[in-house]
Amino acid sequence: MKYVKYLPDISLQRYIAYYWVLQTDSTFIAVNVPMFADVDTDLFINFGSCEAKFNDHVALSPGCIYMGGANTTSSYINSFPNSTFIGIKFKAGGLPVFYNLPLFEIIDQIVEFQDKQLYLILDMDEMLPKRLDKFFIAKRNKINHISPITEVLHSHRGIMQVDLLAQKCNMSTRTMERAFNKNMGMGPKEFIGIVRFQKALKMLQKNKLKGKLLNVAFEAGYYDHAHLTREVKKYSGLTPSEIWPGPRFP
Repeated sequence: MKYVKYLPDISLQRYIAYYWVLQTDSTFIAVNVPMFADVDTDLFINFGSCEAKFNDHVALSPGCIYMGGANTTSSYINSFPNSTFIGIKFKAGGLPVFYNLPLFEIIDQIVEFQDKQLYLILDMDEMLPKRLDKFFIAKRNKINHISPITEVLHSHRGIMQVDLLAQKCNMSTRTMERAFNKNMGMGPKEFIGIVRFQKALKMLQKNKLKGKLLNVAFEAGYYDHAHLTREVKKYSGLTPSEIWPGPRFP
């Protein structure tokens, strides 16, 4: 399996985390790849010749563009031999800078997405990242109101109460709730929970703190071992001890 990430132009890095290409050859063994809760969104294209499946029932057909909304629970996608996917991972709140879409409608879903102009610039060559940069720089057409809020939250490693986050961002809790629901498709409390889970997930996958789950819990902002276990199970479907650095869909 070949998985490559490309950083976007610096002017896009506030909104787009990276572009990615995932390829498998004929020796790759088909596997269900877990997708855990995540606040980011993706656009991706099945650039190969075979159909893939999301949660065993959503077909991902060759030649089609798909949008994956933020995940609040665990799911999976099948990875198979002789496949090629091209994708764009948007940071939390980044996608509305380029597409005016009701994100709450695609939470926990992958849906087909029409963008003929995007599809026309896709090709597997070394200039792909540059073409994507040019496309999204031209498409950026509005001020983003959610990125400053999520940046404050990430700077505090997701360890922050909703009312304090609103205070840090100089807005009322109600105003912040509306901003999250419009631009993220979820409320700030859910968002904070997933950001905190993602921090714990990375430590567990890297075996940081050498498997001492209580230390992981405190480092990630959980009250205790039981709190960590409950939240990890909620967002991944696994216990902390079952988390391992296996294959992940980008």
